[in-house]
Amino acid sequence: MSTSSPSSASLPSAQPLPQSHSYDDAQPPQHTEEEEQSRLLNTPPPQNCCNYYVASFFLACVAAGLICTWQLLPAEDLAKTYLPKFDAPENPYTGPEAGMVGGEGYGNGTMGGGSGGMTDDLFGNVDMTTSTENEAPGTVVPSFMTCPSSSDNNQQCCNGSPANCPLPLDEMMFGMVHNAMSSEEGDFIIGYNHYYGLEKALVAGYRGINLDVCSCGGVLQFCHNVCDLGERMPNEVFTNTLQFLNDYPSEVLVLLFEASSEQGPISWSDLYSEMANVDGFTDLLYVLTEGQAWPTMGELVSSNKRIIVFFFNGGSCDNDVCPSEFHPWFTYAAETQFESASLNDLQDYEYSCQVTRGPGSTSDEKTQQASFLVVNNFVTPPDPDAAAVANSKDFLANRLAECANLSGKRPNFVYLDFWSEGVTAELVQYANAQYAEELSSGQ
Repeated sequence: MSTSSPSSASLPSAQPLPQSHSYDDAQPPQHTEEEEQSRLLNTPPPQNCCNYYVASFFLACVAAGLICTWQLLPAEDLAKTYLPKFDAPENPYTGPEAGMVGGEGYGNGTMGGGSGGMTDDLFGNVDMTTSTENEAPGTVVPSFMTCPSSSDNNQQCCNGSPANCPLPLDEMMFGMVHNAMSSEEGDFIIGYNHYYGLEKALVAGYRGINLDVCSCGGVLQFCHNVCDLGERMPNEVFTNTLQFLNDYPSEVLVLLFEASSEQGPISWSDLYSEMANVDGFTDLLYVLTEGQAWPTMGELVSSNKRIIVFFFNGGSCDNDVCPSEFHPWFTYAAETQFESASLNDLQDYEYSCQVTRGPGSTSDEKTQQASFLVVNNFVTPPDPDAAAVANSKDFLANRLAECANLSGKRPNFVYLDFWSEGVTAELVQYANAQYAEELSSGQ
């Protein structure tokens, strides 16, 4: 029996490989014009995966992702990460508030009172020196505020000095903290006006507080035009303010509220209700009756009516009757130009000292009919480096003198940003001391 060897098994015959085509020789199929048009018309459209159902599913996923991001990673944190923030000045002031008055220099300046009379050398040779103390701004009462605390109140003292007590309210000067709720410390995300909160500004010697009132979801808050980018709650602010006034019974505050109605209507009656919810707050509110002269600082302190409230920029009241404790700002105040974009604008005195708002129709009428002259001393948008210059002794002294000479009226309120920069509170205190001295000497 013979066996076949594997080598002798029949194998399939090899098939020749297909010959490669020469693409140079390939000829496209030829069609007539009618055949080509028919082919194009009958060709089905390409498949598209993005149909109605896919698009709906995609949008639903995006919406769910945004909701999860909002809940798990608050928008404030995102904004703080990506939105620009102001850099601190290269040489920030580190004293307790705004410099110290040199002992020998205090009282050497010249300053007229009443309608005009202010010289270009408003603060004379007063020596403003940077303090070597290391306390953070607003944590220690500065030495130029000399009124005792509640533990030692034998001598009447008013807003930092006994010399202020004979001065009527409309002859006092105040540092007014512009948009006081808006601070980096208070977690305002962008465009904040101050590094530190308004409570520290009170400790530092400021006695004018400006707050923007917003309606955020029907809830009154202090915000700067936009809800959710930073806010202070009225109850907290009023509680802390009352605590300060209880601790320092010699101090008189001016609160100026501006209606910010972009987010919803503002009711001044509702704001008064917020005050009334803080036990004892409304007891301190002063009411000016029609035709009455403004009281002296001493009268406000002795009667314990140490909060004067003003409001402006719209808002409404119940039955069009506002709380008697709320005084319409521009019935009593004339205000200089508030739209300055740079320090050069502020130093253009013909522009920046022009009275643009107040009672009356012309600039002169506004000034003559007003009880108070307000000098706006800030730039927009808020700039800490510009504020450090604007709040410095020479810049501010010259500006106040120029505005006084141009308007014929002594400034009563200095509106400022970044209160912890410069020497505004100290200059205000010095100006009041000089004016009181001139009145007492009959100058």
